Amino acid sequence: MNTLTSLQRKAIYVGGIILLIIPVIFLGMPAAPAGSGNASGSAGGLLVRLRAANDLGESSLGKVDPASATMNLVLLGQRGLAACLLWMDWDEQQKTKNWGKLRSTTESIILLEPHFTKVWVHQGWNLAFNVSAEWDRVDDRYYWVKEGAKFLQNGVLLNERYPELYWYSGDFLGKKIGRSDEWKQFRHFFRDDPDKEHYPSGLDPRINPEGKDNYLVARGWFKQANDWLDNPRGKEQHVMAKILFRSYPTRALLDFASTLQREGIFEEVCRKAWEDAFQEWTTVYGAEKYESDAGLVHLEVSREEEADLTKAEKDISDVRKKISFWVGRYQDMTNYRYWRTRALAEGEQNTVEAHRELYTGERAYLQGNFTEAKQLLVSGMTKYEKMVNDYPPLADDDETIEEGLMGQLNWRACLLLDQEPVPETYPLKKMWTEKQSHMQRVEDDFKRRRRNASR
Repeated sequence: MNTLTSLQRKAIYVGGIILLIIPVIFLGMPAAPAGSGNASGSAGGLLVRLRAANDLGESSLGKVDPASATMNLVLLGQRGLAACLLWMDWDEQQKTKNWGKLRSTTESIILLEPHFTKVWVHQGWNLAFNVSAEWDRVDDRYYWVKEGAKFLQNGVLLNERYPELYWYSGDFLGKKIGRSDEWKQFRHFFRDDPDKEHYPSGLDPRINPEGKDNYLVARGWFKQANDWLDNPRGKEQHVMAKILFRSYPTRALLDFASTLQREGIFEEVCRKAWEDAFQEWTTVYGAEKYESDAGLVHLEVSREEEADLTKAEKDISDVRKKISFWVGRYQDMTNYRYWRTRALAEGEQNTVEAHRELYTGERAYLQGNFTEAKQLLVSGMTKYEKMVNDYPPLADDDETIEEGLMGQLNWRACLLLDQEPVPETYPLKKMWTEKQSHMQRVEDDFKRRRRNASR
């Protein structure tokens, strides 16, 4: 029996290694852009194409400081440990308000974990909500709100198939800009940035390149989120139920119209905003079909369909009984009927005038014009009562109740200052007597508004 010599075995081993290396080279061949020795370019080997298709590339690791402790851990295969240590550093730097190092640590974290979406959401939220709250000046707070939004947008660029990152970008620009305590200043800064050194035009191109309202910019992000939700190449979202997730482009229109009222913008501009929101809520979002145990159902139900479903409820075996159940369940989940009624009511001229007169009546009261204030407030309360009577579902809405009670507090304050008694009958008396459980919050807001007006 012939035995191989040591030299022959080594030659076989070397040959085997070479044979194994050849397919690895071809499978992992890097992509070549057009013009780099190849007129049409090259998509690279199979492994490169799979990495690109599934967003698994980690080219950002080359940007980590090679002399840092982070890189030392990465080279030893301890990326998870390195990321944990960086998160600990981040928390400590936030507590000690070391903003410079905090920014650097944030960058290191995302270089290590570019495709872990929770990093982008968590750190973006920290910057926009927690770090911004540490500053005293409103323009400084706004700067960090923008930093959080930009940070999240960077995450979108590296993870473009994840609908939830688009959703969070819209949520930041809508909720933080439009609902925070500084919402008036933030909304103004959104269209006229205070950092004139870097943005002389007043617009930050990363945040608001076209000078739109913040809710309309948020709407654009929500629409992109829905587009990726429909795209077969898109990833799943884990923010909320799909039927709620898809409502947000239209919810942004509803928020836009509602905020115009808070700012005292009424008449045709506000009415048109509510009309647009109603049309999209009923004809676009309401027409979308969603899966249920009874098949595909949609939220907007015509009078004929509603009558048909009502009849079906008498027959448990009828499939329409199941459809009625699921339509009602989804409508309850999305608060669909309320927003439909609210948008329809707000689009009417009577409602617009009611809001305007209650708003201008309060302004007149705060300026000491009590006679004018009483006239405006009584007229506004009368129109407001008509709206509530015409649309009963709004009678139990917190926002509707608080606006009606605020109008009455202003009116009663005018009567007291003019030493006039409260009459036996007056508009919105039923709301005043039945909704006293809301009074503490409304009175607190009433006092706050008077303090602000006296400054």
